[in-house]
Amino acid sequence: ITQTPHEFLACALQHPASTNCWYSVLWSFKGEWFRAMSLYAPLNLIMMLIFRGKRVLNSPLRSLFHLGFSILRSTVFLTCYVTAAWTLPCLFRWLKGRDLPWMYYVNGMVAGSMVLIEVPGRRLELALYCLPRAIESFYNSLAKQGYARYIKNGEALYFCLSTGVLMTLYQSDPGSI
Repeated sequence: ITQTPHEFLACALQHPASTNCWYSVLWSFKGEWFRAMSLYAPLNLIMMLIFRGKRVLNSPLRSLFHLGFSILRSTVFLTCYVTAAWTLPCLFRWLKGRDLPWMYYVNGMVAGSMVLIEVPGRRLELALYCLPRAIESFYNSLAKQGYARYIKNGEALYFCLSTGVLMTLYQSDPGSI
């Protein structure tokens, strides 16, 4: 913990070891890079061996290049996503001198746009994971403000709703998914 107090409480919670937000960006990027690499390297290797086993045997160098590129792309995506999500609020506070609600909307849009780094097929997989969470978060916000009631075990309902949305998109335009 630093001796000099942070200017903002949120910054103190996000990076307690340093009052310098820019140092926090670099530290966050470096730390997330290794976490993302340790996630995506075995995941991509296993997927390649399961779904492209014959191709690996027939063309090992090409498969190795494809594996390395896939790991790199996914690692860059997750690293940029997490780094943006955690550090952009510090940048906005530094620029404006205070916290404002719009900062978190812009932060979400910038961090979310990092999905464009991934290939379209992978984006769909991420959407299948994130859409139920987004619906659940939205519903919980409505319930917290009194606009809706809490539903016990609502995860199944959120999943059905998000799957229905994706199926409707697929039915109207199969190329979109």
